Amino acid sequence: MKKNLTTLTLLSLLLTLSAPIRATAGDWPQWRGPTRNGIASSDSQLPAQLDKEHPPVKIWQSEEIPSDHYGGHGSVIVSKGKAFIALVWHRDQPTDIRIIDGNALGALGYRGTKFSDQLIAKMEKDRLALSPRLRGGKLDEWIKKWNQENLDEDQLIRLGSWVASRFKKGKTAFAMSDFKKLEPIKNKAFANQAALEKWVHLQGFDAPTAQRILDAVPDTKKVADDAILCLDQQNGKTLWKFSNPGKATGRGSSSTPATDGTHLYAALSTHLYCLDFDGKVIWKTALTGRKGPASSPLIANGKIYLQQNYLSAYDAKSGEPLWDNKEVKGSNPSPASWQSADTSLIICNSSKEVIAVDGQNGKTVWKQPGGGDASPTISGDTLLIASRAKGRSLAAYTLTPTAAKPLWHTDFRTLRYGSSPIIYQGHAYHLGSKRHLCIELESGKIVWQRDTSSAISSPLLSDGKLLVYENNGGMLSMIKASPEDYQSLGRSKIGALRCASPTLVGKQLFLRTKNQVICYELQEKQ
Repeated sequence: MKKNLTTLTLLSLLLTLSAPIRATAGDWPQWRGPTRNGIASSDSQLPAQLDKEHPPVKIWQSEEIPSDHYGGHGSVIVSKGKAFIALVWHRDQPTDIRIIDGNALGALGYRGTKFSDQLIAKMEKDRLALSPRLRGGKLDEWIKKWNQENLDEDQLIRLGSWVASRFKKGKTAFAMSDFKKLEPIKNKAFANQAALEKWVHLQGFDAPTAQRILDAVPDTKKVADDAILCLDQQNGKTLWKFSNPGKATGRGSSSTPATDGTHLYAALSTHLYCLDFDGKVIWKTALTGRKGPASSPLIANGKIYLQQNYLSAYDAKSGEPLWDNKEVKGSNPSPASWQSADTSLIICNSSKEVIAVDGQNGKTVWKQPGGGDASPTISGDTLLIASRAKGRSLAAYTLTPTAAKPLWHTDFRTLRYGSSPIIYQGHAYHLGSKRHLCIELESGKIVWQRDTSSAISSPLLSDGKLLVYENNGGMLSMIKASPEDYQSLGRSKIGALRCASPTLVGKQLFLRTKNQVICYELQEKQ
C-alpha cells in the first residue's frame, strides 16, 4: 500500500470525512446521487415534457472513452464544476498465445445452461428436423409453442431467447455436442496458433466447424490500465487523466467513483484509489477480493466501504484496511448507509440475502431474504430492495438499530433485477425488470404498472418526475412520479449505454454512450 500524506492532507481528510457524504448544492457526488437513493438535489428542475420538437440539447461530448468489454458501465459523477469517470481501460495487444475464452465461445453462440441431457437432445433433434420452409411468423409461433411445452418458468425467462436463436439458425447453429468438447478447455492457453490448430484437428471436428472455432479465437489479448478522467463540467474538455497499470477484468469492472468534494475514491481493477481534485494520488490500497468490482465505494463515518465479494472497510485518510465481513457476498451491488442517533449500519444486497453490518466494527447485525445486483434504497427509516429471491422481487422494511421489520414484498419473474428502486412521497417506484411499477409504500398495494423495455439501468428522480432509459438506452423517458395514474411526459432519443445510469445536475444530464461521455441540457419549451 502506497501512502504519501502531508499534514495538510491529513487535516483536510479529517475535516471532510468525519460524517457521511455532504454534497455541494447541485452536485451528483456518488453512485445514485447526493443521498444515494436516485433523487437529485432540489435545484434540479426538469421541463414539463420531452418531445421530438424540444429534445434534450447536446452541450458537449468528451474525448473517446471506451465502454462495455473495453471500459465497463460505470456512471458519471459531478462535483465543483468537474465531471469524473473511472474505468478499467482495456485495449487489444498482439500475442502468440491463443485462448478459447468466454468471448470466443460467445461468438460461437454458447450459453452455459442447466438443461438436462434429455432436453438438450430433444432441442438438437428438433432443430435439425426443422423444415427450411418454416420461417417468419409461423416459425416464431412454432418456437413459442416449443419453449412453452419444454421449458420451465426460469428456463423460459433466462434462456428462451437463446433457444429461439438456435432454432432460427437451423442447421447452421453450432452443435451442442461440439460445445461439450470445448467446455473443458475454456480459458486454456495454447502456446501459439499451431498448437491450437493441432488440438482442434485432434477433436475430429468437421472442416467448417473447425474453421469457425479458429476464426472465433483472436490473435490478441486484452491488457488494461486503471484510469480516472476529470472533465470540465461546462465544455467536456479533459482537465486531467490518471492512469496506472492494471489488470484486464472485462466489463464486470463497472464501479462508479465517489467524492467528498475534496478527494475522489475509485475502485478499479487491482486497487482502491484516493486522488485529489488535481489528479494527484493520495493513497492506493490493493483489492483483496474480486478484481475489478462493479460495486461503487460508499463514503461514511470516515471510512470507505466496498463490496468486493465481501464487504470491506478502509480508513478514508490513509487507505488502511480496517475490517472485512465475509458473510456479505457479491461485487455488483453497492452498499448504502443508514444512520440513527447512535448507530451506523451499512446495508448490503448480498448474493442470497440482505445484510446489515455495524459500520464501526464490521459485525453482522441482521439478515433478511433477498440477494442480487440492485443497490439498497433507503429513505428515512424505510429500506427498499429489489432482488432475485423468489417471492421477494421487491421488498420493503422498517429499519431499527437492531432489526429490519418486514413491511411487504411482491413477486415478478424476469431476467434481470439490477435496477435500483426509488422512494418518493409515500410510494415506491421500480423502473426496471422490464416493467414500470408504482407501489404504495406502507401497504405494498400496486397502484399502477406497465410492461416496458427498461431493464438494468437505475432511474433518477427530480422535480416530481422520473427519468429512465428504455430500448436498451436508446431512449430517455420521463414519467410523472404520481400514484394517480401512469403518466408519460414524453421521451427522446439519446443513445445511452444501457447498463450505466444517468446523472443530473441542475438541467444538465450526463450519460455514457458506447464511446464517450455526453452532456445534454433539458430545456423548457420556448
